[in-house]
Amino acid sequence: MKKLLPLIAALLGTNAFATDVVTDSNAELLNQAEEVYNATRIVCSGISDQIAKVANISTANTAITGAGTIAATGALVAGVKKSNIDAEIESRLDEFCKKNDCAQNPETNPQEFYKTIIEGIADISTESGLDKTDSKSIESMLEQSQKLGNWRTGLMAGTIGTNLATAILSGRNMNQSDLIQQITACNDMIKTVSEVQHTLKTAGINPIENPVMRKLDNAKTWCDQMNVADVEKIENRMKASLGTSIAGGVIGVAGTATSAAANSDKYSDINTRASLHANNNTAELQKAKNLNTAANIMSGASIATGVAGTAVNISLISLAKKMIKSAQRCEEILQ
Repeated sequence: MKKLLPLIAALLGTNAFATDVVTDSNAELLNQAEEVYNATRIVCSGISDQIAKVANISTANTAITGAGTIAATGALVAGVKKSNIDAEIESRLDEFCKKNDCAQNPETNPQEFYKTIIEGIADISTESGLDKTDSKSIESMLEQSQKLGNWRTGLMAGTIGTNLATAILSGRNMNQSDLIQQITACNDMIKTVSEVQHTLKTAGINPIENPVMRKLDNAKTWCDQMNVADVEKIENRMKASLGTSIAGGVIGVAGTATSAAANSDKYSDINTRASLHANNNTAELQKAKNLNTAANIMSGASIATGVAGTAVNISLISLAKKMIKSAQRCEEILQ
């Protein structure tokens, strides 16, 4: 591109076609027109490949943000299921502790305390007309709750990686100054082509019979459709993609930490939970619930940023394809 600048400057910086019409022969004018055409072919070639890189990046970003959205959705589903199971566990513990002494220190004999709770819940289940073995499900419920919490934490951590990947891709390709320069140079060459056409017509050269005139006309027709404003749109959408990725990454970090806190042993161990009920520690019980809720909200927010990022990248792909089509038509006609 740098090698072409002197040639372009020479062509654009002179008014040879305006000053030489009187003195130069038609043959000389046609030779100069051929030179302009060849310069146009060089300057306007390769633009489609540069735009294709943008489309490929946007396609990759779409796939990555899609994966991140799926992970966030999985985290939300796991979190909601965990919240429902935790609510059932709390209900059973609350009912048990109303009828039994949960205030004993579980640290004295945690295994015995755990056994007491399980048997007590079994009795409650029997009184409620349920099969006694149904009470044993509280053990599996506790296990499932912690497993779901771990899944949610892991999936939220996964969204950090996807957002980081899209942020890197968008950030590296946000500056399209080279593409802007080449399209600007191509547009300037097309203006020169128009000037040449006018000069040749003024000299009385028949545009229909002369092959150089026909080539210039084709170049003007098919290479005059590339717009620098479209590249600026690409840059703005890359910025938007970067913004959603950063926001998604921040949410992912916060969501992962919150989910891990909500699933810590402090809130997963049945002895601890029973002690909270026994001591009527409503503040701590509410904190556990709030952590779960916050983690779920962040999962939902991560879905939203993923959807927004995907939409931006899809629009980028659409714009890039339109530009590639125009650039390819120009390049094909200049072959």
